[in-house]
Amino acid sequence: MVHLRPMKTVIIVVAVILPLIPAAEWVVSLVRDVSELAALPDVSIPLSLALVYYPARVFALIGFTLMFYQFLLSARLPALERLFNRAALIRRHRSLGKIGFLLILVHGLLLLLFDLIDHGAIVFTWEKLLGIAALFLLIMAVIAAWHFRALQFSLKTWRRFHIAAYFVFPLAFVHAVSIGTVAGEFGPTQLLFSLFLLVYLLVAVRRIVTIVQERRNTSAGAAQPQRKNAN
Repeated sequence: MVHLRPMKTVIIVVAVILPLIPAAEWVVSLVRDVSELAALPDVSIPLSLALVYYPARVFALIGFTLMFYQFLLSARLPALERLFNRAALIRRHRSLGKIGFLLILVHGLLLLLFDLIDHGAIVFTWEKLLGIAALFLLIMAVIAAWHFRALQFSLKTWRRFHIAAYFVFPLAFVHAVSIGTVAGEFGPTQLLFSLFLLVYLLVAVRRIVTIVQERRNTSAGAAQPQRKNAN
């Protein structure tokens, strides 16, 4: 198992580096915007931009990346499970999921607050509605996961919430590239997020096919003893 350690290290290093790509583009975007505002005569940078808008943007970029990570960690990928203990993957899945959820939640709340400060009302567009829909689905999935026992959900009900959560990532991606000032521009972040979406869809399809096959096998196994008893 010693030969697996370099691969583990590579995966961890890559996982740490990837969020730095959108963060770096956010910094470049921030410097550019501030420079343009500073060049205008008698114009000061509004506090709402500095304290609300710009933090909300970077929270979304990092939160989106963490959402992708937490999905992969729970996807039962053989390649990952050969390198890492499954229990450890699930622990990381839960911890990253909580951090990602909080970042996405704060992102949404801050941008709604920015609308109230800047326009005096919340401005709804189709791009923003996609983000709100993704956030509501994510909140439902998180409530179902965090309070599964307290709410006394059946396993079937929990699975329905879990299936609904599969739509969060694609909705968040379309929201990000259609309205985002970093992910919406063609560049490293948009390419990275597009790669995330492609991998996400491939893994999701694989996971759905696996679940369907398992259910068919279970149904066939249950039907076989009934046939023997009938004979």
